[in-house]
Amino acid sequence: MSTETPLDPAFSADRACKNVPVNVFFPRSTDLVALDRARETCASCPVLRQCASWAGPLVENRLITEAVVAGVLTPALAGKRYAAARAAAVEELAAIAAGDVSVSDLGGAAWTAA
Repeated sequence: MSTETPLDPAFSADRACKNVPVNVFFPRSTDLVALDRARETCASCPVLRQCASWAGPLVENRLITEAVVAGVLTPALAGKRYAAARAAAVEELAAIAAGDVSVSDLGGAAWTAA
């Protein structure tokens, strides 16, 4: 069992988001067009699995919120359903990291649970 922490994908020269404005990945959760733009960028990324692997523990520990990372919208810290939304986001990231699903296969459970 490896205890290595995945490298932050921001250091990858191959990442699809390299020349995309960072605000694309911080859309309002109600702006479905902006959410789709972020997800489409992530879906085409050659380091998507690495990104999902890196982000999963950070989302689980509440260190990434209100952002699209590896095609998954991470929920805001507030709200009645935050715990469920965070768990759904962590689950989606784990599935992407494992190669079990692609961004386009996801139903956006974390988006609707927030």
